Amino acid sequence: MASFDDLSDAELIAAVASVVRIPRTKPADSFVLHAPLELAARAALLPRVAPSERVAARAQIAAIATGFEAFGPAAPAPRDCTFDSLADGATRLADSIAAGDLDEVDAVAAWLGRHARNDDLAPLLADAIVPSLAAAAHGSIFLFQMPRVAPRGELTGELLRPLAREVARNSDWQLRWFRDREPAGTSPSAGPGEALFSALQATPRLGVPGSDFIYPLMSQVEREGVAARLLSEVTTLEVGAAARVTLRAAALSMLQEPGDHAAYGWSHCLTMPQAVLGIARWCADPTTAIAVAATYVAGFRAALAVRPLEARWVPDDPGISVGAALEIDPGQARAAVWHAPVEQLGAIVTLLATRAATHHDAHLVKYTLACLDAAYAHPEDARLYLSAAASLHGWWIEHDLTSTALTSA
Repeated sequence: MASFDDLSDAELIAAVASVVRIPRTKPADSFVLHAPLELAARAALLPRVAPSERVAARAQIAAIATGFEAFGPAAPAPRDCTFDSLADGATRLADSIAAGDLDEVDAVAAWLGRHARNDDLAPLLADAIVPSLAAAAHGSIFLFQMPRVAPRGELTGELLRPLAREVARNSDWQLRWFRDREPAGTSPSAGPGEALFSALQATPRLGVPGSDFIYPLMSQVEREGVAARLLSEVTTLEVGAAARVTLRAAALSMLQEPGDHAAYGWSHCLTMPQAVLGIARWCADPTTAIAVAATYVAGFRAALAVRPLEARWVPDDPGISVGAALEIDPGQARAAVWHAPVEQLGAIVTLLATRAATHHDAHLVKYTLACLDAAYAHPEDARLYLSAAASLHGWWIEHDLTSTALTSA
């Protein structure tokens, strides 16, 4: 990647994708697992980066390939295979993942990645991927991001290969509590959105179950019966209503909780349910995706939350600019965005996109993009999501973690 200066944006992204699409032999660490998602997020943010910072943002994209290649040897080239249709290939991939056959998964994922368009992948694979907690439950983020970030095809569908392989390593890591639930009976007295938010507010504090990785956190609320008890009757609503409530709860958690788990806990609390809900329409039963998304928020809150979730959050006006507030602390940063004049919101989007795109951390990149997407999808809550993004940016400035290897896969 030494000569990336000579490449167009699309050529640079495609060149990095050609490296990241090849799985590594040993199980992925957090960087390798996130590499396809980080590439997709950085590609999406690049058009929003301030012109003066584009070189730095492109350098971070190129660095993904360098780090990926340094992780270890590539897996052997997949065997050739062929299928009569994309649906046949998707079925074989789901079966191979369930069987944990890594070589078969790689072969089928390679074929599917070459033959399917990026916008084919979610319709083909949503039912197989949405309930999975393997690969840190990040398969849904890949399916959600691919069509919107690579309309020209610069991100090859073969980026599915490393993620599918990691899902297959732990194919039994699934959320299951909703599979046999009875249809909701009497409607709750509150409207469906309010009932779901109230259920998330009522999540009991269970604490971290020995590990703050995704699988233990989500398994805890399923194993303890919390998800089924709280969510069974409030997750059979329309996807759009569920998205607004669930993502609000996730963003408010970033804003209201202490910063102990901001970078890798509360950031995932938004990015994971957003992606699942974003591909819900491709599930045979969209309420399955709603149940999974709500379980994510409940899982993070049960393990990590120390404060009650308040529906209405309004910080005091710090009376300073967003740029200045970002250099002070997360509280000042989020409050400054909340109270910024409406005519400054466009500049705030550029500032946040630029800071994320030039920063080394994949989670900050993913979270910033998720907040910008949520602000666009739910303009009535735009300040909420921009404030949440600013809070995480302020956290990173307050914590110099450039040389600290912290992960929560």
